[in-house]
Amino acid sequence: MREDKPTTKRMRRHFPSHDRGAGKKPTDLLGEKSILDLISTGAPLAEILNNLCTAIDLQLGNIVSVMLLPDDKERDFKTIAHGALQFGLHLYWSADIALGDEDALGSFEMYCCVSRTPTTSELELIQRAIHLAAIAIRRYYGDEDLSGACGEWKRVLEKRSHEAAHLN
Repeated sequence: MREDKPTTKRMRRHFPSHDRGAGKKPTDLLGEKSILDLISTGAPLAEILNNLCTAIDLQLGNIVSVMLLPDDKERDFKTIAHGALQFGLHLYWSADIALGDEDALGSFEMYCCVSRTPTTSELELIQRAIHLAAIAIRRYYGDEDLSGACGEWKRVLEKRSHEAAHLN
């Protein structure tokens, strides 16, 4: 008599079929085509940046990321950093969001459960996410003169760098 083996169902995350496959490089951002579609169709900036953070968080694992813009009055680096420390998270990576030689359009903060630095391939993913964020921000604001916002953001970033030095 034949005995049937128990079967185990596996849960699997599904990304659109055009974002998976043999042509994918380890430095390609999962869901990138969907994010580019959001940018090109004029989706709300918050939705695009949230999708970027979610994509990189899922791909790197054990990461919590946030993108801050100059006009974000509800959140600031100091508040986020202290909240992260309360939950045992360590600053994993922090970078300005800029497009080419422009001033910073925002900031990309990443926190991790363990204190470590990104690998080379992780840094490539982070740079890709930053580039996509810069494109989305630039598209959202269009041809508006961002020099005032960028100047304000530069002051915020200088203050943030000073605060970050005191947290470590």
